[in-house]
Amino acid sequence: MVAAAEESVQVPGSELFPEALAELAELGSALAKAPLAETMNELEERRGLKFLYFTPWHVKNKDELRAFLKVQMAKDYGAQKVTETEALLKSLGLAPLEFQLIPFLEDLYTSQIAGAYDPESDQFFLVDNQGGQSMRSKLVAKATNMVVDSVSTVTIHELDHALGGQHFPLKKIFQSSKDWSTDRQMGVLALIEGDATFVMIDHQKKTPPELMGATTAIVNADLLTEMVGALADFPIPLPGMGAFKEAPLYFQKSLIFPYYSGAEFVSALRAGRDDWSDVNAAYDDLPKGTEQIYHPDEYQYLVREPDIPNFKGLPRTLGPWDFVVDDTGGEFLLRIVLEQYGVEDPATSASGWRGDRIRVYKNRKTGGLGFYWALRWENEREAKMFYDSLGWSLPFVVERDGRDFYLSLAFSPTELKQLRTAVGKNS
Repeated sequence: MVAAAEESVQVPGSELFPEALAELAELGSALAKAPLAETMNELEERRGLKFLYFTPWHVKNKDELRAFLKVQMAKDYGAQKVTETEALLKSLGLAPLEFQLIPFLEDLYTSQIAGAYDPESDQFFLVDNQGGQSMRSKLVAKATNMVVDSVSTVTIHELDHALGGQHFPLKKIFQSSKDWSTDRQMGVLALIEGDATFVMIDHQKKTPPELMGATTAIVNADLLTEMVGALADFPIPLPGMGAFKEAPLYFQKSLIFPYYSGAEFVSALRAGRDDWSDVNAAYDDLPKGTEQIYHPDEYQYLVREPDIPNFKGLPRTLGPWDFVVDDTGGEFLLRIVLEQYGVEDPATSASGWRGDRIRVYKNRKTGGLGFYWALRWENEREAKMFYDSLGWSLPFVVERDGRDFYLSLAFSPTELKQLRTAVGKNS
C-alpha cells in the first residue's frame, strides 16, 4: 500500500511522496511516516528532543542527485565566489592551476553522497546508490526489521538534522554562513554535523536509547581522519567517498572534519554535563571558528573572540597586483597547508593559533596569483614552537615579528615591505 502511494505521484527531479501526500487525509500521513516511525522514536530518545512535526523526505537516484547539486551550486557559488575560492586554493598550492571548482564538486558529491537535509525546504532526502532493491523499499522494510544497518545509519543521521531544524535556527544559520569566513563556516558546520554524527555512532553501537549517549565518548578524531582507506568502505553519510582518495587534501579534510572533529566537539560538550543541554545551547552561541572545535575547552571555558589581524590598510592594488579575496582560514586551513607541505606534526604546530587573515592578489600582467597571510599566535613561546617546526618545508617567504608571522608568495622585496608596513599600522 505504501509502495502504491509512492508511485502515484511523480515530481520532476525527485520522488516526493511524503510531501505530495501532505494534503491528503490522515491515512496518507500515516503511510508517509510508517517507514521512519521506529527510527524517529529511537532518535527522540537518543537526542533528548521531540519531533514537533513530521519532516517530509524523499529518495533521489544519481541523475536526480546531480540535478539537485547543480541547483545548489548555483545558489551557493556565484561567479565571484567561484573565482575567489579557486584563487585561494591555487595560490596556496592546495589545488592545481587547471582546477575548476564546480565540475569537481559536482563529480565529488555525486559519487556516493548518502543523504542530505535541506534547511531551506525543511526536508531531507536519501540517495539510492545501489541497483536492485530501492532505498524506499529498504526504508519500508526497516519497519519490519529487515533492513541493512547502513540504511538506518544514514537515516538517523539525516533525521537528526531534520529534528535540529525544528528546534534550532538552522535555516537562518545556513543563510548567514554565506557571508562568513572559511574558519567560521567550518566551525559552525562541525557543530551541526558533529551533532548528527554523535547520534549516528551512538546508534551504531546499539547503546540503549534511554541512556541518551551517556556511554558514547568520541576522541582522537585526528586519527580517524587518517584512516582514508577504512572510511572509503565504511557506511557513513559522508559526501564524495567514491572519489575521496583522489581528491586534493583540502577537500579530503573538508569532508571529514565537520563529521568527526565535530562529533568529538559535541562529545566534549556532553561530557561536561552528561546530557544535551550544552550542545543545545551551542546553537545560540555558535563556535567562532575551528580552533574551538579542535580545542573544546577554548569554547567552554575561555570565552573570547579570535585575534584577527587588521587588513583595512592593505592596498587593494599593489604595482601589477589586484585584490581578489580576503579570508580567515583558521587553525583548520593552517593545518592543511602544513600537512600539504610535509610539516611533521601539523596539529601540534598549529595548536597555538589565535587569529589569521589572508589576502590573495592576481597579477594583471601575467595572470599569476600571490598571497599575503598574517598569522597571530597565542604567545611568543607558541610562536617559536611553530617556527621551529617548519624547517625548510614551506615554499613561501616566512617572516616573524614576536608572536606574529607573515607568509607570502610571489611578491618582490619592495612589495613585501609595503604589505608588512600596512599590516603593522593596523594591528
